[in-house]
Amino acid sequence: LASDELGGRGLGTPGLELAADYIAAQFADIGLASATDDSYRQTFRVDAGEDGRPHDVANIIGVIPGSNPAFSGQATLVTAHYDHLGHGWPDVRAADRGKIYHGADDNASGVSILIELARLLVDEPAPERSIVFIAFTGEEAGLLGSRYYADHPVPVPLDGINGVVNMDTVGRLGDQDISVFGAGTAVEWPHIFRGIGFSAGIGSRTITGDFASSDHQSFIDKGIPGVQISSGANLD
Repeated sequence: LASDELGGRGLGTPGLELAADYIAAQFADIGLASATDDSYRQTFRVDAGEDGRPHDVANIIGVIPGSNPAFSGQATLVTAHYDHLGHGWPDVRAADRGKIYHGADDNASGVSILIELARLLVDEPAPERSIVFIAFTGEEAGLLGSRYYADHPVPVPLDGINGVVNMDTVGRLGDQDISVFGAGTAVEWPHIFRGIGFSAGIGSRTITGDFASSDHQSFIDKGIPGVQISSGANLD
């Protein structure tokens, strides 16, 4: 995902489409159900990509169906955005103009965890509620993919989404505590993440104030609890 070949995965670029192909192929190999057609794509149009022209882009969506009929139509979302800044659009520093912004930490790291988590969970007993794995596009251009999905949710309606766990910039943890942004959107979040310390030995910092940093905000705006997991700031 962070290779030169993909050119920084800028919005509307061939590299972004290659990334979409890669993630969809991974979902198929894992054995996730598709929430749309066999392509795993939820396609929509954006007004302007890196080249200033309109483009069709896609969220990539896979599902582990829930096993309990009583919870039919309900799901938890696990998400990460797969686009990045390409050659610096829409946010470029003059000294870096024309260079590839590879986006290894932001957010190939989150997509990698998304894929591996799906690979692990698909072999577990089926969850009672569905788990929907979404690789969003267009995050860097204004949360475009997640906002489109929040207006056109599949395979469950918006009021069936009980929470969103969004992974964005998770690749540089080292010996730090993980940061959990949006922890004030549900009373359960602080208790859930405090429990990670006991079960996995990884500490967490829960940030409860408004911090519209990533795709979870598209769901918070719709009244759905959402958090962003991050490894925090680093010099890169």
